[in-house]
Formats: sequence, structure tokens, C-alpha cells
Amino acid sequence: MREISYRFREGFDAVRIVFIVSVAGFVLELVFAVISHSMILITDAAHWAVDGALEFTTMMALYLVMKVLKRFSWGVLFFELVLALLVSAIVIGTYMVPFIDYINSYVTEPGVGVTTSNPFLALVSLIGGVLTFYAFSCLRKAYAETGLEILKVEYMHAAIDTIASALVTIGIIVTSLTQSKAVELLTIIASLFFMFHSVADIVEDSVKSLLGLNIDVELKYKLMTVLSERFGEGIKIRDVDVRKIGSFYITKVEIYVHPFTTIAKLHRMRLDIMKMFREVNKMIYHVDVIFYPDTEIKRRARSIKRRAEEKL
Repeated sequence: MREISYRFREGFDAVRIVFIVSVAGFVLELVFAVISHSMILITDAAHWAVDGALEFTTMMALYLVMKVLKRFSWGVLFFELVLALLVSAIVIGTYMVPFIDYINSYVTEPGVGVTTSNPFLALVSLIGGVLTFYAFSCLRKAYAETGLEILKVEYMHAAIDTIASALVTIGIIVTSLTQSKAVELLTIIASLFFMFHSVADIVEDSVKSLLGLNIDVELKYKLMTVLSERFGEGIKIRDVDVRKIGSFYITKVEIYVHPFTTIAKLHRMRLDIMKMFREVNKMIYHVDVIFYPDTEIKRRARSIKRRAEEKL
């Protein structure tokens, strides 16, 4: 448990740094977006806000898991899902107001110029790209140290966002130099694509988790293989259920054991199973182990005893 707690704590520290970086990037771009009225920067600031919300919910989930690691709590896991959906909806809803105004202006007032006319605004998005790359480096280093799958997802997302920042920077430069509304709109749409891609992943994971449909079949058979290799013929697997809730996995194992197995041995088996499962995937948060007496062994024993008595 100390090793697991250490991993979550290191993961929490890494995501906390990245969250601070996201807040800095959001504030920076929002200030210049308000000053310049650049729709490209407003869109990129909204993207920063969504990513910051995701990092905040991940950070809170890791913090709460550290606090209640020895006791299973569904509230910890659903908290991440509900909060991520709520914050993302608020950010997108707020952003849609200026975006709809921009589209109306684009359609009804074709003579109006671009909102991004200063090429030096590219420095703002460039700084944002540097911050994003720094976040990527921190997350990748933390993943290498802890092996937490959630950090791998986060650093891959940061790598994609670094590319998005580069595209925004290029879009600002080209828009300001050409004064082309088409280029500006294309840059905004590209930035929106990256933002909605993040939101789509949140919605998909949340709906599947809340409905109990987020089943990881590949991980299930990995765990079954580990059980078979560790205990061999000493047990008979009844079922292994693996479900993803938010960033974590919940597993339930049902096993048939010899009816005369002692409580002490069952307790040791339970601890071994929990340890093995978390070695397979470090994001397994809770393991339920349920033992059933193997009634076939009882029937075979009674049958053997009855035949022996008949011979006598």
C-alpha cells in the first residue's frame, strides 16, 4: 500500500505542476485576447480552460484516492466524471457567445476585417506552446518514474496540444500578414477541433462509466492469465470483471477454492491477488475478491467415501 500511495502522490505532484502551467497559459492568452479582441486567441484560451479543467479533476481524483486508498468509495471516482463534464460545459457555453457573434459577422458583414491583425500576438501563443511542451516533459518524466497509465494519457494529450499551439502560432502570423478572414476562420476551426476532441473523450468515458459499459476486455484476460499462472490448479476462476470508472479501474474476482481452505490462507490469497493485479495495471484502484467453496470437490469426496463404504 505504501508503494501504491507513493505512485499516486508522485502523479499528483506532476499533475499539480501541469495544472499551474495551464492556469498561467490561460491567464496569459485571455489577457491578450481581451486586449486585442483576437478570436484566435479567445479560442485558444478556451482550449486552455478545458485542458485546465481536465487536469484539475485528474489532480483532485489522485488526491482523493491517496486519502481513501484503503477504503473503496464510488464517490471519489464519479466526482472526477461529473466535475469534468460540468466545467467543460460551462467553458464551451461561455465561449459560444463570442464565437456565434464572430460567425454572424463573418456571414453578414463580409467587409469587416480580421480580428487578429497584429503579428506579435504570435509570441503569446508561442509562449503557450513552450509551456505546453514543459508540461509534456514533466508528465512524461513522472510516467517513467511511476508507471501510472493516467500520466501517459496526459503527456500524450500535452504532445498533441503542443502541435495545436504551433498551428495557432502559424495561423496568427499568416492571418495578420495576409489579412485573410478565411485563414483566420480556418485557424479557429482547427483550434476548435483540438478542444472538442478533448471534450468528446470526456463525454464518452463519462457516459460509459456511469452506465457501467466501460469494460476493458483485454485487461480482463490479462488478469485471468496472471491468476492461472500464479495459482494453477489450486483455484478455479468463476469470473473476473473489470470496469473503468473515470481514470481508474474497478475489478471483481470470483474464485472457487477447496471447501477446507483456512481463513488465513484465503486472506493471504486475497492480498496476493490484489498485489498481482496492481502490478499488471497500476490504475487498478479497488479489487473485490470473492471466494466460493468448490462444491464439485465435496461431491467427489462424498462419492469416493460412499463407494469405499459400499466395498466394505
